[in-house]
Amino acid sequence: MSEGPGTLSAVRAAAVAVVVAVVLAACGAGAPRTCDEVADRTIELVQQLIDEAEEEIGEMTVDELLATGGELPAIERFAVRSKEIDEWAAELGCSQTELRRGVLDRLDRLDADTPVGELIIDGIRRGGL
Repeated sequence: MSEGPGTLSAVRAAAVAVVVAVVLAACGAGAPRTCDEVADRTIELVQQLIDEAEEEIGEMTVDELLATGGELPAIERFAVRSKEIDEWAAELGCSQTELRRGVLDRLDRLDADTPVGELIIDGIRRGGL
């Protein structure tokens, strides 16, 4: 089989298609279409917050974190990312009550390895975040 310009173009096109498919899968393939999907995305975002906060904090206790003022880049990133969730919810007409219930129904999906991660989950359970 010869490798002329047509064959290389086909290989490049196939490679681009694979990369696009992987990127779309990683990004959730677009905006959610239902309020349940918004709640799913919210839980995914909270898990990212927990993972990133636990990584940034390490073995620090909650008291030690509070002594620093609690400023973490993970929380700043969460605030920026959550704006997209808010926009989706508004576009779909999802009420705050509906989203809160959806998030609470999905709390069992969250995993925390440190007291700080558990604090985040408990905060959501009590009505925060």
